[in-house]
Amino acid sequence: MYRISQMQVMPGRPDLNQKKIIAEIGQAKADGISLIIFPEMAVPGYMLGDKWENDRFVLDAYNKNEAIIKATEWNITAIWWNILPKINERWDDGRIRKYNAAFVAYDWKIVSNKWTGDSILKTLMPKYREFDDERHFYSLLKLSQEKNIDYKDLLEPYDLIINWEEKKVGVIICEDMWDDDYYAKPVEILKEKWAALIINISASPFGIGKSDKRDRILAIKSLWIEMIYANNVWIQNNGKNIFVFDGSSVVFNNWNKASQAKAFTDKNLDEWNSVENWETEIEKICNALIYGIKEYFKLIKKDKVVLWLSGWVDSAVVAALMVLALGKENVITVNMPSRFNSKTTQNLAQKQAEILWIEYYVFPIQDAVDLTALEFEKIFGKLPSWLVLENIQARDRGSRVLAWLAALKGAVFTNNWNKSEIAQGYATLYWDVNWSICPIWDLYKTQVWELARYINSSKGNMILNDIIELIPSAELSENQNVDEGLGDPFNYEYLDKLLYRFVELRKDPVDILEYYRDWRLTEELNLNFKIWEYFADAKSFIDDLEKVYRNLGLFFFKRIQAPPIIAVSKRAFWYDLREAVLDDYLLDEYLELKGQLFWQ
Repeated sequence: MYRISQMQVMPGRPDLNQKKIIAEIGQAKADGISLIIFPEMAVPGYMLGDKWENDRFVLDAYNKNEAIIKATEWNITAIWWNILPKINERWDDGRIRKYNAAFVAYDWKIVSNKWTGDSILKTLMPKYREFDDERHFYSLLKLSQEKNIDYKDLLEPYDLIINWEEKKVGVIICEDMWDDDYYAKPVEILKEKWAALIINISASPFGIGKSDKRDRILAIKSLWIEMIYANNVWIQNNGKNIFVFDGSSVVFNNWNKASQAKAFTDKNLDEWNSVENWETEIEKICNALIYGIKEYFKLIKKDKVVLWLSGWVDSAVVAALMVLALGKENVITVNMPSRFNSKTTQNLAQKQAEILWIEYYVFPIQDAVDLTALEFEKIFGKLPSWLVLENIQARDRGSRVLAWLAALKGAVFTNNWNKSEIAQGYATLYWDVNWSICPIWDLYKTQVWELARYINSSKGNMILNDIIELIPSAELSENQNVDEGLGDPFNYEYLDKLLYRFVELRKDPVDILEYYRDWRLTEELNLNFKIWEYFADAKSFIDDLEKVYRNLGLFFFKRIQAPPIIAVSKRAFWYDLREAVLDDYLLDEYLELKGQLFWQ
C-alpha cells in the first residue's frame, strides 16, 4: 500500500520538518505501508522570502536528507522534497545554484534516476501571483538548454516496488501538472515512457475555485493511469499575504476520483481510503478562514483577540470567525459609540456579544473627540472640518481604546475591513489600517453577507439576522444615520462585480465601456438588475466607472500600510497583486470610446 502524508510543514524549520518525516516513515513501516509520499517543500518549507539566499541555511536543509534516507531501512520507499544545492555551479545572482528537487529512497539508499542522478528536478517554474520560484531555483528546462539536451530525455520514471509489484512511477513537482500554458508537458512525456503511476508532490495554497480546477486537470491527465496529488497543510506567508495550505490530497484513476484527504488536517490518506469533500465554495472559504486565523495566532504566539463590535455585519462575521477559531473565552469585544452611532447599532452590538457569549464593553468616545476638537480650535482658531472630525473619531477608537484594551488583556486587535472598502480607500489611516491581521480583507462585501448566512445555517445562528439585513454605514456623521436609511455610498452588488473584473480578471475600463456600449454589461457582470435602472444616462455611468477605477489605483497607498491578510481569492491585494503608486491614466482607446458615447 501507499500513503500520502499530508503533513503540516513549518516554513523555515527544517529540523522540525525532518523529525515529522522520520516519524511518519516509522509509523508507515509499522502499518505495513510500502510507499510513503510527502509534499513539496516538506523539509525547509516553501514561502521563505529571500532566506533562500542564505547559503548556510540551504546547505543545512539539504543535509537533513541523510537521516531521512536512513529511516527507509526495512523495505519502505519514501518520496519527499528538499532543496538541492550545487556548490560549484552558479545561479544568475552569483550565489550557489539551487534546484527544487524530489528525492526517492528505498532501504537506506537513494534511488537514482537515469539522467538526473539522485533527484528529480522541477521542470516548470511558476512566476505569477504569489509564486517566485524563478527568483531562486534553476529549472530542469534551463538545465536541458544549458546542457543542450532535450528536456524529454531528463524526464524518466522510476522502477519502484509497490505492494510487492514493480511499477513505473513518474514523479513531478507541483507546477509540472499545471502545464496548459507551457510548451513542456511533463505528464505526457512520462505517460509516453510507460509510467503507470504519476505522483505530483505539491505545495499549493487554497484559493476560490482552485480545487475544482485541480480536479478537472487530474481527471484529464489520469486517463489510462493513476495520478496522486500530495499537498501539505498549515499556513505560510510572504509578510503581507497569509496563504492557507489546505492539503486536500487526492487520487485519480482513469478519469475517476478514487479517494481524497480531508482538507485542513494533517490526517494521512492511504491507498484504499475513500473520503470525499462535498463542500460548497462558501463552506471552503469559511473553513480556510477559521483554519488560517487559528494557525496564525499559534504562529505569533497569541491566543486572545480584541475587536470592535460595531453592530454591522463585518464585525459580527469577524467575531464569529474568532470564536470558531480561538474559542469564545479568548474573544474580547468593545463598542465605542460617538453621538453619531444610533441606538439601533449599539443595541445590536450588545445582543451580538450576548449570543456569542463573549466579553463585551462599552467605551464612549464623544468626550475625547470633543476635547481633541477644542484643542484644535485653541491652536488654529477654528474647529476642524467635518471630514477631519470623522477621522478623529475613527483614530480615537483604534489608537487609544483598542490599543489600550489589547495591552490590558494581553491580546492583539484585529481588523474588520473588507475587499470592497479597501479597493475604494473607504477607510481611515491609523484606524482601519492598524491591527494585527485582516481576516476578511480578501472578501468583497457581498461575500461577507454570504459568509454570514452560511455561518448561521451551518454553525447555529451565530450572527443576528437584524445585523445581516442592516444597511451598512460608517456612522461618522449625520449623513450616515442608519435609522434614516442613510449609509455607505455604494451599490455593493454592482461595485463588487465591477471590482472583480478589475482586480481578479485584470480588465481595463475599456472592456467595461465596451460592455456598456454593446448593451452587454448586465450580462457580463451577472447583475440582478438592468444597468440603466441604476444609472440614468451614459454620463452618470461613466463618471462612476472612472471614480471606481481612479480610487482603486489612488488608494494603494492606504493598502500598502495595512497588516497581513488571509488570502483566499483568485487575486489578493499586496504581494499576490503587485501594485505601485501611480498617476491616474485612462487609455486613448477609452477616451475615444467615451467621446463616441457622449455624442450618441
